[in-house]
Amino acid sequence: MHKFVNFLLLLFYIAIPLWSDVIVEYKDQNFQDEIRTTKFSDIEYFNVFELNKAFKAKIQADLLDQRLHISLYEKQFTILLDSSLLLFMGKTYNFLHPLVVEKEKYYLPKSFLIEVLPSILPDKMRYEKNKLIASVPHDNSIKRIVIDPGHGGKDPGAIGFSKKSFEKNVTLQVAKDLKEKLESNLQVEVLLTRTKDEFVSLQSRTEFANSSEADLFISLHCNAHKNKKVTGIEVYYLSTAKTDEARAVEALENSVVYNYEGGADAVQQYDDLAFILADMAQNEHLEESYKISSFLQDNLVNETKSYNRGVKQANFYVLRGAYMPAVLIEMGFISNHDDEKDLTSEKYQKKIIKAIFDSVKAFKYKYDKM
Repeated sequence: MHKFVNFLLLLFYIAIPLWSDVIVEYKDQNFQDEIRTTKFSDIEYFNVFELNKAFKAKIQADLLDQRLHISLYEKQFTILLDSSLLLFMGKTYNFLHPLVVEKEKYYLPKSFLIEVLPSILPDKMRYEKNKLIASVPHDNSIKRIVIDPGHGGKDPGAIGFSKKSFEKNVTLQVAKDLKEKLESNLQVEVLLTRTKDEFVSLQSRTEFANSSEADLFISLHCNAHKNKKVTGIEVYYLSTAKTDEARAVEALENSVVYNYEGGADAVQQYDDLAFILADMAQNEHLEESYKISSFLQDNLVNETKSYNRGVKQANFYVLRGAYMPAVLIEMGFISNHDDEKDLTSEKYQKKIIKAIFDSVKAFKYKYDKM
């Protein structure tokens, strides 16, 4: 009989995993969650996407740079693939056991969850009595959008083919109507960087978006070219310009700093300080910025039947330092006779607004589910 009982006990212990899941208890809440663990080489690990379930964290793998980006409690973490190194706020942390990639899934050691995170986010979580006591996670859904009508006031922006229309007026009108459509049909608040014909510096525009805690930044512009036959629509997100054409548009939009914000000294200040901010801020949102850029480009071309100039990358000052997905839309070439007629017509502007609305709606749906 004893032997039979011992045999049953042996089976019982064999059936129980020799590792334990992590219980997450939320502060001042009556519910718990659980982060499941598994083992690799006798070390306890968890699937990194469990952070999304428990804390609404955003996970982004950058295979090109061999990095895994995690956005948690409005903080940005970067983990080097195939390593045990965590980059956070300019510091490097070592959680001893390397990140594991198994069947296209990413696993971090349990120690990252119960030791590393509580040590660098002490106001958000602590581990005690086999439980991770954590603050209720931040809601990552898109609730606030900043629309930036390019140029304004003393800065007219690009001047139309007829010499009678100005970029600053087109962008402001589209921005106002877009704000109304977004707020009327989506559960979002929309703020404008300017609501009248006034000059606003490029840096102030992204500072406004950041201080407003916006979830998305869209800058509206009209393009121009010395060749009056050039036409079409293109959408940009922040990065180093890849083509001569992108560099030309970049120079055109950035020239406002030299022309209206203090000349060469102001340009140098943007180059020295803002690029550092851009690297810190936009690296985390490049994938999201690219996704909405793609939505926008496709919808704008399909809706307006304009020439498709594609999604592009450029180093726009106005996108630098934005702590959210950020894009710049060139709605057409106001220097082109036909494009100018379209850009200044209510019918065409409604098509632009519908395309942007559809893109934001699709992106919001996808983003809110992440």
